[in-house]
Amino acid sequence: MPTPQPEWPTRPQGIYLGKLSDSDLIQLREALVDEQKTEWFPVVQPPEQPPPDLAPIPDYDHEAELAAAPDSPTATYRERALDYVEDIIATRDQVRPNKLQPVDDVPQGIERRTTRHWVWYRTTEEITDRSHDRPQSAAHVTEHGKYLFFTPGDSDILEAIVFEEFQERPFKSAKLPAIPNRREDAVLCLYADDDRYRGMLRERYQNEPDNDDGYELASPYEPGKPVVRPRGFKSDSATRNNEYSDQYRNGGE
Repeated sequence: MPTPQPEWPTRPQGIYLGKLSDSDLIQLREALVDEQKTEWFPVVQPPEQPPPDLAPIPDYDHEAELAAAPDSPTATYRERALDYVEDIIATRDQVRPNKLQPVDDVPQGIERRTTRHWVWYRTTEEITDRSHDRPQSAAHVTEHGKYLFFTPGDSDILEAIVFEEFQERPFKSAKLPAIPNRREDAVLCLYADDDRYRGMLRERYQNEPDNDDGYELASPYEPGKPVVRPRGFKSDSATRNNEYSDQYRNGGE
């Protein structure tokens, strides 16, 4: 069973952070701490239109949200926002796997965002010199989906795969489980538009002592290396149809 989830901070009325990355959230805290700065103000204000991630919530009142935010920065509003941001940072730190890279060490051009259940990764425009080193004709599946990697070890092994692949090939997003969502094995979902790299990724990262799951071993097992079990490519349609192996279910989705 997943680890019990810590209580997530309650969002104060009139404050909306959006989907800030972990590093952006820390920068926002630094701006809020400085009583002379005001650039934090538009970042924490509710948007003019109801945000899609909040508006469907029962009893959500966007007009009340707008009314609860002042027209210009105030000390009280800044303190409320600072308290909330600090609570969010502390909770993200609590649910993010301990051995992942510190926020400051996430490579340039990659954003990491910790949520209740997942640690998300995406590339930014700062990464521009990547190119496909295999043609789409090498793909068997030409539908958006995800490459799956499992490990019984620490999630930092999977994060290292994300950083390496994001900087070499045009992958754009990935996720791995936060601590409350971790099952027996941790699972990395590396999203892509097709499966052209299925063999190359297996050859590069597979390292397991046996083949009990029926997958052909792509490379010799090296006891000194962390165990990584690549499990191919799963299309979005297969996800919608709940087509998952027992190995993937153990890893969690």
